[in-house]
Amino acid sequence: MSPTSVARFNPIPESDEYDEENDNVVEEFQGFFVDANVKPEKESLVNFTNFEARLLPEAAVVSVGRSYETYVIILKLKAPPVLTRTARRAPIDLVMVLDVSGKMKAQDIQMMKRAMRLVISTLSTSDRLSIVAFSTTSKRLLPLRRMTTSGKRSARRIVDAIVALDGTGTSASDALKKAAKVLEDRRERNPVASIMLLSDCPNDRLTTTISTNQRYQSTIVSTCTRFNNSEIPVHSIGLNQSNDDVFKKFIGGIINVVVQDLRVQVGFVSGSAPAEVAAVYSYTNRPAALGSGSLRLGDFYAEEERELLVELKVPTSAIGTHHVLSVRCSYKDPSTQELVYCKEQALLVPRPHAVRSSTPNIQRLRDLFISTRAMAESKRLIERNDLTGAHHMLSSARALLVQSNSSSAGEFVHGLETELSELHYRRQNQTQQPHRRRINVQQREDDKAEPLTPTSAWRAAERLAKVAIMRKSLNRVSDLHGFEDARF
Repeated sequence: MSPTSVARFNPIPESDEYDEENDNVVEEFQGFFVDANVKPEKESLVNFTNFEARLLPEAAVVSVGRSYETYVIILKLKAPPVLTRTARRAPIDLVMVLDVSGKMKAQDIQMMKRAMRLVISTLSTSDRLSIVAFSTTSKRLLPLRRMTTSGKRSARRIVDAIVALDGTGTSASDALKKAAKVLEDRRERNPVASIMLLSDCPNDRLTTTISTNQRYQSTIVSTCTRFNNSEIPVHSIGLNQSNDDVFKKFIGGIINVVVQDLRVQVGFVSGSAPAEVAAVYSYTNRPAALGSGSLRLGDFYAEEERELLVELKVPTSAIGTHHVLSVRCSYKDPSTQELVYCKEQALLVPRPHAVRSSTPNIQRLRDLFISTRAMAESKRLIERNDLTGAHHMLSSARALLVQSNSSSAGEFVHGLETELSELHYRRQNQTQQPHRRRINVQQREDDKAEPLTPTSAWRAAERLAKVAIMRKSLNRVSDLHGFEDARF
């Protein structure tokens, strides 16, 4: 333990042959305590000024009505760095998902092995690691195991044996589901959990760059998202010729979670001109509507940055006046599990540019808002099974961007077209479901047929004889003629 650390972590105990699927119950995970016998207080009031919140200087008017105007601004949040080098980070449960399909060349496999060795060496004895590999199918190679000396030896042995297999790597989604299940089925849990996918290029489905490591992006291609609305983050990392030191710093940044379950309250300070926070959208992850005032943003890594689109409605009587945004944060400290309240931050809303403004930055902000809002609202409609409404929402947004003729419209049109193609695929599956359901019912009926036994053969013969008698009485020629008196 560091002399500056006041928290004590009781690691999850396990035997050398520990397996999450084993039914043998191990000692209960004790978690974090300030003292060995005393649990920490549930809440503590702390003014934590290192969590930065600021507004970007651009603000755009996106619509004008009789009674109000709608503005859009960008709120940027930045997590604090690791406080000290000797401070103990929260232990992590990490699942590595490895692409071993045929598209992986020999040099890609070697880079993957080198990256995995760095991951294994970075993890401490309190961390746990699981490995899932995929090609045409997926398989868990290592159960969730603590990275003790023997645990690291087992993980390295598995990594050394990895080779590329025949296949197209089409089961990446299945592998991610398996990785998520590994973490969801844990009986005992470390405070932090994450999934990391290593491939020759980032998964196209994971569309967000991790801003926490912007200074490393020139050598490491990385994306981050949440999988199937899970609270567990998924990082997709593209393997390239990055040097080991840069990759190790990158991995260190990802496993250093400094903020858990961040909650942000966005409003206006007392005395500010009247206005309303209509909606807040996340666009650094896959676009989603977060709410209108109270936001839940999950975990943040050391120095991670996220940007949020804030939609404001301002009454016509308050246009041109000063508006001051209020941002309040609270989160859970990973090392002590205490609830921390941050000091309120007051941010002056920049003066918005008019609708007809053709400044490139302002036009890009409008295009960003149109595409983000359309994707987020279409997601809501899809959840309600309103695929027609979602298609109309995305198509209308695409038409607006094409008509704008702005230089930034192309990148957002591409994203909308991707969403439209996925929606088209979903609608096709929905129309084919009744036919598939009928086939499944027929298959179930066929499966219910009696096995061939002397009794079942007798019953079948009786049925055939009845059919033959009926057809003969109707003077119909049949292949069953002569079976009337059949005996078996």
